[in-house]
Amino acid sequence: MSRELRFLEKLETIIPGFRGYKRKELLREDDRLVREKVASILEDSKRSLERIMPAATGNFEVMELMDKTRKKLMMVISMVKHAPHGYSGYYDRVKIREEELKKILEYDYNLIKDASEIMNLMEELRGSMSDTDLLKRKLTSITERLERIDSLIRERDRLFKVAE
Repeated sequence: MSRELRFLEKLETIIPGFRGYKRKELLREDDRLVREKVASILEDSKRSLERIMPAATGNFEVMELMDKTRKKLMMVISMVKHAPHGYSGYYDRVKIREEELKKILEYDYNLIKDASEIMNLMEELRGSMSDTDLLKRKLTSITERLERIDSLIRERDRLFKVAE
C-alpha cells in the first residue's frame, strides 16, 4: 500500500466528510475540514492549559512559561483558522498534481498528529504540577510542536499556491 494512500485513509477516518482533494470543486471544503479539525484540537488544548494554570500560582517561572505557551497556542489557532484560504477564484485556478497531493496529504496528517500530541501533552501536564522540571520540559515540547504546526501550515499553503 502506498504511503500517500495510508495518509488519505487515515485522514478520511479522522475527519468526517474529508475527500482527499479528489475533486477540484471540493478543494475549498477539504481544506476547511482539515483546518477546522486542527483548530478544534488546539482549542481543546488551550482550554486544558487554562484549566490547570491556576495550579501553578506562586511559581512565577512556570506561570510565565504557561502564559507564553497559551499565547503561542492562540496565535497558531488564529493562523490555522484565518489564514487566507478561501477567497473567490483561488481554488478554481488550482490544479494539484499528484506530487503536490502526496505532500498536502502528508502535511494534513502531520498537522492533525502534532495537534493531537499537543493535546496529549496538555493532559499529562495535570499530573506534572508537582515536578517543576518535568512541567517545563513538557511545556517546551508543546511549544516546539506548535512551532512545527506553524511551519507545516506555511509550507502547506505554499503548495496550494505553487499548484496554481
